[in-house]
Amino acid sequence: MKHKIKFTLTLFILLQAGFTLSAQNKNKTVQEQKELSVIMGRETLDLNPHTSSFKDEAQILNSIYEGLFSYNPVTSEPDFAIAQSYKTSRDMLVWTFTLRQDAFFSDGKPITSHNVKESWLNLIQTKGAYYSSFLDIIRGAKALRYQKGKPEDVAIYAKDDYTLSIELTSPQSYLPKILCHHAFSVIDFKDGAFSGPYIIQKHTQSNIVLAKNLKYYAADSVKIPLINISFSEDLDNNAYLFNTGKAQIVFENCNAKKVLDKESLQFEPLFGTYFFFFKTHKDSKISEGVKQALLEAVPWEDLREGSLFPATTLIYPVYGYTSPQGLTYTDYDHARFMLNEAKKSLGLKEDDIIELTFSIPDGESIFSAARILKDAWGQIGVRVNIQTEHDPNYLNRIETSDADLFIYTWIGDCPDPVAVLDWFRSDSTLNTSAYSNEEYDSLLKKADCTKNKSDRMALLNRAEDILLSSGTIIPLTHPVDLNVVNMNEVAGWVPNTLGLHSFKGLSLKKPASTFKYGIIASN
Repeated sequence: MKHKIKFTLTLFILLQAGFTLSAQNKNKTVQEQKELSVIMGRETLDLNPHTSSFKDEAQILNSIYEGLFSYNPVTSEPDFAIAQSYKTSRDMLVWTFTLRQDAFFSDGKPITSHNVKESWLNLIQTKGAYYSSFLDIIRGAKALRYQKGKPEDVAIYAKDDYTLSIELTSPQSYLPKILCHHAFSVIDFKDGAFSGPYIIQKHTQSNIVLAKNLKYYAADSVKIPLINISFSEDLDNNAYLFNTGKAQIVFENCNAKKVLDKESLQFEPLFGTYFFFFKTHKDSKISEGVKQALLEAVPWEDLREGSLFPATTLIYPVYGYTSPQGLTYTDYDHARFMLNEAKKSLGLKEDDIIELTFSIPDGESIFSAARILKDAWGQIGVRVNIQTEHDPNYLNRIETSDADLFIYTWIGDCPDPVAVLDWFRSDSTLNTSAYSNEEYDSLLKKADCTKNKSDRMALLNRAEDILLSSGTIIPLTHPVDLNVVNMNEVAGWVPNTLGLHSFKGLSLKKPASTFKYGIIASN
């Protein structure tokens, strides 16, 4: 999932300034509420599950749509949702899912295996669908995505109303993890009904109101009847609204220094990375040899100064995965030598100047980071032109940009290395960088086919090492979400590695009871 560049940089500055947490003005009287008031930012808002890619959107989409699996709120591992069980063939090429028979759309229509099949086929054929390539593992899906096949040739079979079977091209032990993502939700294309715990009751430019889906199979476990989501990027005013009890949760967009109850500040490290990356252009002079030279001329300590979780590799450490050697080495003399060798292979003279364009979003801190690279690379004879983009949809415009270097924050869509490494697979719909390496692709494919977990992780380690050595990415920091949550009023909030918090898992605590002898707080 894409993560807001602006928020990542704001928090980075906050940490650089030595911001600390302290408890003060802790309690205010809890008002009895029938709705949860939430504030979110709104740089983009695409509520089509097939084309959405931002984490803010996922927060809403995971509440109004659901697929075979959903994220566990604590571990981010898959929980059964519309599927109640599954089985695989011995070679793990055939997966058969049994759907629950008490699952209904919000208009009362039953959710069947035919709806799942239709949703997935639509995803595969949707232009601009970021996650459609994840279904390439289904026989016939990739050909359909490239418009070289037919829907009926895709190995997705609705055997009966509540049995779905798929045939894969290679074993995929992590498939349920991927299917938690909202892109693989069940969608009602005809009537626009919802398959998740909430429905959209109201939608304006300034807010969205979600109401409890009374037809949801687990409606009794959904405790909050209304979620009122307001959109605002005014950090100071958002802090004021939280302090005065007009909002119980502020997702990311808040001036933490002005929040009175510091215990409401909820930090959570995310399974993702904030990084710079090179985009591959045809006939570009920014060859792999040039990028490798530039990598040795990065002043890593200056670039990562103030980072709470500095990133020397691409993948945030997860259980069972050993990271390759990180990027920490700076050697200007050797970088000049490497650059001259790269120039020779490009048919250039030693005194020829190589230029590159670094496209960045508007912001003082990112400009400072770009200046660090500009000054460092100038020492080895590379000219960097900094191009500041004022368009708030910076991330979505990268694909059509002619610049060479960009900034990105990517949060894995499941806590597995492949959720990040797949971003650079040559035929991935996520691959904005246009990076292509046969050995890298081969290692990912071998990892897909490997049943032994440790062997699989070793293959992914080798793939990440190839990517790091290519000079394509410059990892800076692992992002941290800072949400503001009134823990005196909201129950069920649990930090997790993806930064997604299902509204169906939250509840409002009972209000304080008042009588003439004082106040008795109840849980």
